Amino acid sequence: MSEKPKILLDRQTLTIKAVINEIEISNSGKRICTLKGVSLIPVQIKIEPLEIKNSLIRKSPENQIDIQNKLFEGNYYVNVLDYTLGEISFAANLICDKWTEHIWNFLKNDNQEKKQAEITLTNQAIKEQVLKENPELFNSLSDIDKFCNNYKISAEDFVVPAKFSQLEIELEGVSARLGTEIFFFRKKLFAELFIQKLDSKIFVFEKAEKKSINLENKEIYNKWKSEQLNEIQTVQKYIKSPFIFEDFEQFFNYTSITDFIPHNELQQDLVSETFYWINSFPKVKDRFTRAVNLYNEKSDLIDCVNNLRLTLEILVKEILNNNKSLENQLGEIGQYQERLGIGVEIRNTFNKVLDYYNKYQNNRVKHDTDINNEHEVEFIFGLTMIFIRILIKPNNELNKK
Repeated sequence: MSEKPKILLDRQTLTIKAVINEIEISNSGKRICTLKGVSLIPVQIKIEPLEIKNSLIRKSPENQIDIQNKLFEGNYYVNVLDYTLGEISFAANLICDKWTEHIWNFLKNDNQEKKQAEITLTNQAIKEQVLKENPELFNSLSDIDKFCNNYKISAEDFVVPAKFSQLEIELEGVSARLGTEIFFFRKKLFAELFIQKLDSKIFVFEKAEKKSINLENKEIYNKWKSEQLNEIQTVQKYIKSPFIFEDFEQFFNYTSITDFIPHNELQQDLVSETFYWINSFPKVKDRFTRAVNLYNEKSDLIDCVNNLRLTLEILVKEILNNNKSLENQLGEIGQYQERLGIGVEIRNTFNKVLDYYNKYQNNRVKHDTDINNEHEVEFIFGLTMIFIRILIKPNNELNKK
């Protein structure tokens, strides 16, 4: 029988840093003892997600066979942009099998050596340690007191609880490897598949075999699982892209999987959603694509704005089945929206804003006035995308296309 491939993330390692907290206990100046607390803190993996972002590779006729062979041999490269769904699922299944067996051995083991320890640090000792470790931030203990007063915190808030359980450390290793999956879809797939496999083992162990898992271990796992699922839920608030699969541009808006930093001027989630709504309108899609490309290139903002106008104008013509210019569609659009059940206040707001939108186009584009302010263009992008959404989404007939 051939051995199952051992698929691993490419060159991924996790290291542990030990931080020692030491305090001397004395009475009336006489030393009694010294207490030491050791915190084991997982250190980030060697390959950082942002570094992977900057070295994304696509399959090409020259490397496709090699990448496929490497995958089947057991090497899964996180920076390959266009793995197929099948390839990612294949890799995820085998990787998660390996993770599951590894974590399961720690989770079900009730005889692990207890490594818990407790140490009580006084506020003074904590502040002295903070001062020693952060000389570039604080010059004196009074600086720390001012900082605590300003932000309404206590010295105890500087203390990070130690991880003394091996199960915690092993789960941190899984978290670090999930963190390298810079494509949110892949991270979601790996995390949920791994959790599903481990939950299945727990179910069989407890329900079918009538055995018990150490409650402390189970609590550690459930806390870790909750953190992963909450993280996925948090990111989904920002990455609303059920309509696309391999659009990596949106991920350049993130320094990490949870912190939103708008490096790009255009919000990629709205752009992606707009492409979804106009997918059945090829001419509209061509104009919108042209506008996005021009904006990203920063080559011709006037032409960019003009293509946004044409995007909206062509869409309205196709929806209303007429050949009127955008300026002459206000009445028709109002009647169309009324048929869709849009309230009079929103209809009036739409028409008023569209009127200003048309005036901006006439004054700036048709008279070839320079447009140098990118924020103006970004605003026109936002208006165009909002117009498109409310023109198409409420129309069930258009949604069926």
